[in-house]
Amino acid sequence: MLSRVADSIYWMARYMERAENLSRLLLSTQDLLLDAGEEAADESQFWGPILMTTGDEERYDKSHSTIEGELVADFLALRADNPNSILNCVRAARENARTVRDQISDELWECINGLRLFLESPEAAALHQNQRASFYEKVLVASYQFQGITASTTPRDESWHFLRLGLCLERADKTTRLIDTCSAISLDMPPNPLARPLRWAALLRSSSAWHAFQAYSSNKLDPVNIVEYLLLNDTFPRSFAWCIEAMHTALIALCGTGRLEEMKAPVRLLGRLRADIAYITMDEVLKEGLHEFIDRLQTKLNDIGASILQTFVLYGDSTLEVGDALHAPALPPGAWHAMVDANMQIQQQQQQ
Repeated sequence: MLSRVADSIYWMARYMERAENLSRLLLSTQDLLLDAGEEAADESQFWGPILMTTGDEERYDKSHSTIEGELVADFLALRADNPNSILNCVRAARENARTVRDQISDELWECINGLRLFLESPEAAALHQNQRASFYEKVLVASYQFQGITASTTPRDESWHFLRLGLCLERADKTTRLIDTCSAISLDMPPNPLARPLRWAALLRSSSAWHAFQAYSSNKLDPVNIVEYLLLNDTFPRSFAWCIEAMHTALIALCGTGRLEEMKAPVRLLGRLRADIAYITMDEVLKEGLHEFIDRLQTKLNDIGASILQTFVLYGDSTLEVGDALHAPALPPGAWHAMVDANMQIQQQQQQ
């Protein structure tokens, strides 16, 4: 497989997963505000963490003086000048799908292209203005269709494994970011006055884990159990541990196994992270500090993403040292990304 094709398929999956996570996050926050009562008077405490989750605080602050729900929702949903908006994520997924049109099924292409056409239509703007829950649910349904069509029409070859790599890396990253938004909240439960059960419930709903967690834990809304479930449980398909295991399966299929000295850098980096997650306890996580632990996980995810780029896109035939992955550029040269100069992207793709 050409490195350009692998890169585009990988990013197509990442951008679709990013759009889905954004939609679920905005929808759950909207629901949280309805339940918050008097607490909802200060909107910034609910919408600020969302900007932190997406990493768009600085970009938002440049164009807005206050954090208001309506402004944040518009900024993250349909703003063309925000590269991380739902609109631009789907545009980027669609452009990457277009460049590998002969590698994906007609059904998959029509799903992504149909969602992009909807988001660019006046209908989408009107729906987001008047019925935001319906707007987010429409994006979620399209993402579920994307995943279902992908699973039912993609051969289990290299294309499939790069799809899984992109989807699971993005999902693992977003799960840690969601948990981090609650890292400063008390882990106490009611009747402790510091307890914030609504915020922990919103975290579960943002991760589509509400019903799964209710079936898993008899100790309802215990914050420590919630964090443990989303971080370390390897049976829930949106937990960090599950995503790491799925990425490991995909990487082994792409790189194979062998002697440690011959393993590709992403296999070794992911193997270390996998072992760390498999043998750590919540007591150790809390002793280190939840925010500090998540910060360490995100650094490792960034290193793994950089090593995937370095191994499969920049130097497809080389055997890299683990440290070399840290020097990979922030954006890969093969895939299409929002807000990057179009001429540069065409030139980079032609060089692959």
